[in-house]
Amino acid sequence: MKKLLLFFAALLPCFLAYSQEADGTGRYVDVQIIPRFEFNPYFTPGQSGDGSSGYSFGNSSIYTLVEGAFSEHVSYTISNHWLKTTFGGWDETADLYRTTLYSNTTNWVDIATVDFNFGNWTFTLGKDCMATGGFEYDAWDVDVDYMLVGDKTILASYLWNNLPSYQWGGKVAYSIQDHTTLALQMTTSPFGERPFVSGLYSYSAQWNGNYGPLSNIWSASAIQRQDGGFEWLVSLSQRVELGDFTLGLDWYNMVDVDYDDDDCPTDLLKGNTIRPVLSYSPSEKFDLGAAVNIYTRMGALYDLNAGAFFHYYPLENIQLHATVGWDKNTAALAAMAGLKVNLHIFQR
Repeated sequence: MKKLLLFFAALLPCFLAYSQEADGTGRYVDVQIIPRFEFNPYFTPGQSGDGSSGYSFGNSSIYTLVEGAFSEHVSYTISNHWLKTTFGGWDETADLYRTTLYSNTTNWVDIATVDFNFGNWTFTLGKDCMATGGFEYDAWDVDVDYMLVGDKTILASYLWNNLPSYQWGGKVAYSIQDHTTLALQMTTSPFGERPFVSGLYSYSAQWNGNYGPLSNIWSASAIQRQDGGFEWLVSLSQRVELGDFTLGLDWYNMVDVDYDDDDCPTDLLKGNTIRPVLSYSPSEKFDLGAAVNIYTRMGALYDLNAGAFFHYYPLENIQLHATVGWDKNTAALAAMAGLKVNLHIFQR
């Protein structure tokens, strides 16, 4: 693994030199600041559950997104989030920076990649999302709606919320016309404390297909644990578009991430995560939909939650959103309302 990553790193100056010899076409840069704020109360009506009640600020943060290209062959992406105040404490934001050099938790750097494109081939180096999920992992974090009941998520799955999926490494992808992309990826492991120093790695294969109204993202990952063994995470995700409606189904062979006493991820909880999602987009002004997360372990229902979402765009760069949801194990109801603004501060 180390030798392969060093090989990619050694090729980097060659790719850059090649791109500088190009005629300069394809160069651009787009810098965005994306503030997102939302309020998420939850409560248990009557005596039906465990008495859960409270609030959070959900996915509130200030994100930045920089996308650009040095040439027609070399492009880059940098995505950061600078604040984290889910439960209103500034310690959460401080943790984003204290964990900068760790791989077993999230920090302020989500994505920092350079892509080298040559015909049907794309080589990616840097910090990227592990190729280990379906359509749920395909969306930018700033665009993901979820609600919290305590530290449990509704709308988003437990795996999406709890697995530190942004890791350092490299990926090779091959595209067949405009409908099929096959990729192999090697990254540091989310079960290792320090990237590369821990000596733990993850290996992923992914098939991304787009065939008219049908599309899929299938992936399989071998994620190395601290004991040297591997967790096999498989994701099968399908979508079908029927006019203004989109029906999706995500399936994972794991339920959640197991943590030790120091709040470090150690392995995955085996089972099934089943996520049917239905969305309706009749115009550019609004869309709505619903999602269900069904979790099973050892042949029995482990947990279940469901929610609905609504997005309204009064202007092209402004999104008003709201969600409602319910969690089975706590019997809690949750709601969320928020605002997201995409500010293009520099384009060239």
